[in-house]
Amino acid sequence: MAHYHRNDWLEYGLTHLAEKGVEALTIDAMCSLLKVTKGSFYHHFTNREAYLEALLQHWEERFTKQFIEISQSGRTPQEQTAHLYRLVIETHGTSEVAIRSWAQVDPLAGTYQARVDQQRLDYLTQLQLALTGDETTAATMARMIYAILIGAQTIMPAYTREELAQVYDLLNRLGTHTRRT
Repeated sequence: MAHYHRNDWLEYGLTHLAEKGVEALTIDAMCSLLKVTKGSFYHHFTNREAYLEALLQHWEERFTKQFIEISQSGRTPQEQTAHLYRLVIETHGTSEVAIRSWAQVDPLAGTYQARVDQQRLDYLTQLQLALTGDETTAATMARMIYAILIGAQTIMPAYTREELAQVYDLLNRLGTHTRRT
């Protein structure tokens, strides 16, 4: 029998959430999916609610805080933006839409979603401010970049990774006209 660590449960949970929705994240379903006993689940989580909150925390850490940290490894705002776009494109089409759907009906998920949105917008604004030197332009560009990400996942049919990369590439080229000289 396989032995899963807490992080494994959370990664499988994000995948299952993206495929089936939050209603499918029951203890029985997850144990069946992973072919383990409920004891394995309870080794890591006290109940379903604790698991769901841990899943939201994991999503925030992995798709926001880690993205920002990796992005900041770039030496210039342009490199940082390129790193961020690469990460966003690589993970496009994962759990984001399912989390947003969940946040519409669950206050806890809604709280996480609002916090994540604000963190992402704050970071994008910071990057854009470094590029443009203008607070109003930076805030507007940040909202536009973020709206593209969210819209690209919810439009029908959703953008492919290649299409999203093309949009961000175009946005980068257009953005060079607003950058500081």
